[in-house]
Formats: sequence, C-alpha cells, structure tokens
Amino acid sequence: MFEHSIGDKGILRSETHLTTEHRPEGPVERDEEVDRVAESLRPLTRRETPGNLLVYGPAGVGKTTCTRHVFDRLGEETAVKAIYINCWQYDSRSSLLTQLLIELGYPVPRKGRPVDELLSRIEEFVDKSRGVAVALDEFDKLGDQSEVVYDLQMIGHESVQGLGLVLVSNRGPEMVDIDSRSESRLSCQTLMFEPYSKSELVEILRQRVEQAFRPGVVDDEVVEMIAEEVASESGDCRGALGRLLNLGRWADRNSVDGLGVEQYQEFCGRG
Repeated sequence: MFEHSIGDKGILRSETHLTTEHRPEGPVERDEEVDRVAESLRPLTRRETPGNLLVYGPAGVGKTTCTRHVFDRLGEETAVKAIYINCWQYDSRSSLLTQLLIELGYPVPRKGRPVDELLSRIEEFVDKSRGVAVALDEFDKLGDQSEVVYDLQMIGHESVQGLGLVLVSNRGPEMVDIDSRSESRLSCQTLMFEPYSKSELVEILRQRVEQAFRPGVVDDEVVEMIAEEVASESGDCRGALGRLLNLGRWADRNSVDGLGVEQYQEFCGRG
C-alpha cells in the first residue's frame, strides 16, 4: 500500500534511492577509506593475523556505507565469515554475543545462556572457520565496550584462524570506553572520516538524482545549492539526501513539474 517506488505520477520516481535503505554498489568519494578498511582485514584471507580498526567521525559521513561495502565484498569473494552487528539493537555484552552466535549459524535462544558458554561456542566456530571478521557499528552505544573487546580479542588471539575487528563509532578514540587491559590487547589502528565537502556531496547527489527523479527535472544548480548549504552546516550526506527527498515530495504535493532555483527557494520559504 505504501510503496517507496512512486510509480507513474509526479517527478519523484523512487524514494528509496534518497534514504539509508539504498545500498549503493560502491561508496562515492571514499576510495581511500574503503581501501583502509579492506587493508585491515586482508590478512584474514591469507590466514594471517588481521589488524583491528576503529572507524570514527560524525554522523552521515560514510562510515557505515564504506564498512558494509567491504564486509559484503569480503563475504562474497572469500572464505572469511563476515559478520555485521549494530550495537543500537544489541547494546549489552550478552545480547551482542548471542547475536554474533546466531549470525555464525548457531541456533541459540536470545536469553538465558551464560556468557562463558556463548564465548566457548564462538571460539569453537572461529577455530573451525577460515577466519572471521566482525564489525560493530554504533560501537559507542554499546554498554559493555571493554568486556566485549576483551572477549573477542582473546578469541582472536587464541584461535589459529584469527578474528578481525572493526569498530564503527561517532566518537573518536579518546571518547571510546575501553580499559587499559582491553586497549593494550586490541592494538587498534584508527581511521577518521571527515565531513563531506561541497564537491563530494555534489557528486553523490547527482548520482542519486539520476536514480530517484525523472530525467531532466532537477537543475544542476539546485544540486549545488543543497550541497553547498549542507557542506557549510555539517557535511552530513544523510542530511543532504533528506533535503532532496523532502524537496521531491514537496514538488509532487504541489504538482511542480521541474525543480530550478526558483522552486527550491520557494520550498525553503525564501521565495
């Protein structure tokens, strides 16, 4: 009933391409960052000890998109088991370890298992695997950060096959709550994502306009105006996409058949 694809009416033909539901084939303007994430996990493909990586930066700058892209490719192209967990959903030690086991293929109940048993089963899987990579997104939302890091690093240290860890956080290393015992064992490299610049946002928005709107209905100048405004405010790509989505919805509600500077100013209340 409520489809993301708009159909034959209006200028906006696919809202999905302007939301975080859309997973592009490859991140735009983030080649160096993708390479860094991949480099930290590449030793797993050779059955060598991987690095660990803390990916951090403000919201909407491509951290999740890049990390998920690398993990998707790792799972598709190699024998490494690539697991991606969002700590918003699994924000305690027990719930996260349980979800990790489920992702590894163990049918365990959501509650009631002792942590030691969960860890023993995870270690058993890692020992039998050809390497495991774990990404913990929204890591700063996890309540038991030190314990989880120590757990996974102990498993990786004792396993022949190895376990690579990528932590994705809005907070930098000085704000991540890891105690000295876990931090020394983690030996973590860091990768900071800077806010998107105007030119980077223009490139991203142009691609999404082609996918989301009917051909020729959005002027390049409108794309540049949105990119410039968002770059000066935050560099948040999600914010730029959200503004473009709301602009498209406004145009369809008001039967506007083209979006130029005049229409954008009217949308913004500046007309």
